Amino acid sequence: MSMQNETPAAQVDDDGLSSEDRRAHVVNPTTLLESLEKIAHRARHNNGSVFPPSCGWVVVDEINSLRKQLGFSGLEKLMREVHRRLRDALSAGDLTARFGIDSIGLILEPLAGERDLESELKNLLDGFCAELMEVGEQSVAATISVAIVTIDEHVEPAEQNLVMTASAAEGLRTQGGNRFEIIQRSGSEGRRSESSMLGRLTKALRDNSMKFLYQPLLSTTGCNRDRFQLLPRLVDDQGELIPAASFIPIAAKRGVLPAIDSWMIRQAIDLLMGHQNAGSESPIFFLNQSPALIDDPKLLGWLSKEIEELDRNRRALVLEFNVNDLKSRIKDAKAVLDQLQQKGIAVCITGIDEQIPEQVVLEHLPADYLRMKADFARRMLLSEQLHQRFASFTERAHDASRKLIIPMLEDAESVARIWQMEVDLIQGNFIQQPSEQPVA
Repeated sequence: MSMQNETPAAQVDDDGLSSEDRRAHVVNPTTLLESLEKIAHRARHNNGSVFPPSCGWVVVDEINSLRKQLGFSGLEKLMREVHRRLRDALSAGDLTARFGIDSIGLILEPLAGERDLESELKNLLDGFCAELMEVGEQSVAATISVAIVTIDEHVEPAEQNLVMTASAAEGLRTQGGNRFEIIQRSGSEGRRSESSMLGRLTKALRDNSMKFLYQPLLSTTGCNRDRFQLLPRLVDDQGELIPAASFIPIAAKRGVLPAIDSWMIRQAIDLLMGHQNAGSESPIFFLNQSPALIDDPKLLGWLSKEIEELDRNRRALVLEFNVNDLKSRIKDAKAVLDQLQQKGIAVCITGIDEQIPEQVVLEHLPADYLRMKADFARRMLLSEQLHQRFASFTERAHDASRKLIIPMLEDAESVARIWQMEVDLIQGNFIQQPSEQPVA
């Protein structure tokens, strides 16, 4: 369901805006890709651009839930409104094009010089969060994820610039959505095409040079034991950290996620053993995992050997699994999660919202923690009905010995309101940004 052909000047397009009304210029996907190729060709012949343009990719978060809620016709109306707001927020020299059911590609011109893209994107996301969208008789709280990359003229074909940006945006959505990333170009050595990123990732795993950041989870009950989520990062040629959203989707596509899982587990165990050998109280580490442990008995056997010397009673290692990865393998997942708990490893089920049947996370899947979906807090604070449903769910979760985690708290009001609820742990950049040192 891509946009129709480019609209001549002063005519009205299908979204109801004339070219004189809109700011960014709407084209079809073919035209956008052709423009990207021309930009790269011109830059190569001019030895680069002083102020190179950027390409971007926008995805609407929670697309499956929105499709179920609105249907295809309602989703199309929503996408038109998203597209309208997006191009109203951009500049006259920019190009936008619909790609498929939930994505919009961009080319952003630098205009008279470098643009403050970070400020533009922050304002854009804040604007989407601040106002509901009216779709027929429904009010929808939709969010977007946006990735931007400076166009590298040496990447061939040029559309690979956009392909890489799309992967980054999908990764942001997978990580919870409602966020943006700007990937700066650093010459041909720093190109982050899929193949070069995969090469960088495999080398980092081989050389043990991948890093991770710590983000604390704050207890609302006054427990003084430190808890941190460990977030994997790569390092670029300039020593800057590359966020997970830039390489996790590639790792998933190429089957490298189990290697990242194993590396993270090994690092966490080493840290915990250091505390254990020193006789100090160990923190609790949360590690996001793919379903590889569920599917591969060899990995479970490897893990059993790795944790042989770890004190089971401390339950300091928490492995997190997304509920959507487990729903198709409930029986196998239950057996493996039971074994993990018996070995002293705590289990966290992530991605929980009102669409997930309570029986799945309270009866069928063993768990110590339940992490709500990244956008859940924002939506709950906008809906009294959802608030009441969550209050009832909280009681049942606690009766089932599950602790509840609310992530992605990004402002003081949300923190204050969530703090008054019967949740156990909260997390978010407003509380504390991820850091290279475990600062609680």
